[in-house]
Amino acid sequence: MKNRILRYSDLESQLGMNRVTIWRRTRTDPTFPRPIRLGNSGSRNAAIGFLAEEVEAWIALQAATARVER
Repeated sequence: MKNRILRYSDLESQLGMNRVTIWRRTRTDPTFPRPIRLGNSGSRNAAIGFLAEEVEAWIALQAATARVER
């Protein structure tokens, strides 16, 4: 399915990171997928999601980088 949205709980399971680590990555790692607001974009309490395609591309980049550095 194209444009599938992953919520924080999905991302935690897929990446093996907790919510705080994911949040930090969004602010410190320019290669990490950017979160998108779901619903009312003006609300601070709007649900947050990540595009699955971007997450999968980031994982592939991490794997490729790890292989090159070894």
